[in-house]
Amino acid sequence: AFAIARLRAPTILAARARIDEARGRLVRASVLLRDNPVLETGGGVGIAGPGSFLKAEVGLSQTFELGGRRRARVEAAHARIASATAASDDTLRGLLRDVGIAFFRALYSKERLALARRVERLAADVVRIAEQRLAAGDIALLHRNVAAGALSRARADASAFEGASAAALGGLRAVLGFDATAPLAIRGDLRARRRLDFAEIVAGDRPDIRVFAAEIQEAEAEVRLGKALAAPELSVGARYERDDGANVVLGTLSLTLPFFERGQGLRAEATARARRLRLERDAAVRLVRVKSRSAWDTYRRRIAAVVELEKNALPLLEASEALIGKAFSAGAIGLLDVLVVRRESFDVRRAYLDRLLDVAIGGIEIEAYAGVLR
Repeated sequence: AFAIARLRAPTILAARARIDEARGRLVRASVLLRDNPVLETGGGVGIAGPGSFLKAEVGLSQTFELGGRRRARVEAAHARIASATAASDDTLRGLLRDVGIAFFRALYSKERLALARRVERLAADVVRIAEQRLAAGDIALLHRNVAAGALSRARADASAFEGASAAALGGLRAVLGFDATAPLAIRGDLRARRRLDFAEIVAGDRPDIRVFAAEIQEAEAEVRLGKALAAPELSVGARYERDDGANVVLGTLSLTLPFFERGQGLRAEATARARRLRLERDAAVRLVRVKSRSAWDTYRRRIAAVVELEKNALPLLEASEALIGKAFSAGAIGLLDVLVVRRESFDVRRAYLDRLLDVAIGGIEIEAYAGVLR
């Protein structure tokens, strides 16, 4: 499921396309000169005095940025690529979390449906035995009707969980980007637990934290660009003039005078954004640490719940269910005892599946916190 998500999920494809957009900004920023050369021409006929004369001129100039503006733009573009890459990784992390949870929910629904069908088979056996004992005069018609009601409820539960299983598969199709009619079957074991290490969780490389780091670098580069805007722009050129038969060649040099627009607005905005991003990054790091510890403690307690059931409850169920069927068939116990024992057995198995799902989802959540889902 993870491999399919990485390959074809629409959200991942869109996130990767944003990286290409950021690379396009780098191409624009890497152009050697921001302004193109300017070619100017002019011509006319002089009408002063007794005669006329021809006047023409051609000029070519090129403007150069000073103060490291191009370097600052390139650094900002590189930071934007790093930010888009980290954001893509974070999108993948979130998607894989959703895929993992949807997968385990679908697997749980499959196991839960199998349990419901097992209960249905056992209820049918109880009805069969009840009818035999009713025919032999061992039990009253009321007991047989109660057994039939239990069978009907078991069949209804099985039908309901068929719908729940289909809905869970539909949820998995959705996060994988499959069509509604695409065939999909899952295979796995809820009992297989993931190997997790809390030290790895705490020291994990979270892509959402890397997004903050890249955006801070971009803001700092824009601060440097704002400072560079305080430097003048230099324009160098040459001009040829022909005036009344005389040829004149001139060199030109001009400087902008940044008296008013000195990049102060860009510097103020970028400085404030960098400060805000640092505050958000620090808050996010603290929140990750708190949630990681909470998720780890919750995960360990969920595992303890599973181990308790595996050690002290499940081994007794098979023997109890076999004994209760034989005892009821032999007339050693009544129908009420059978129903109570079977209901308790069903509740334990259902609780075990619920706890297995909690552990499986908890493992996915912890791997998402640690940033190892990639």
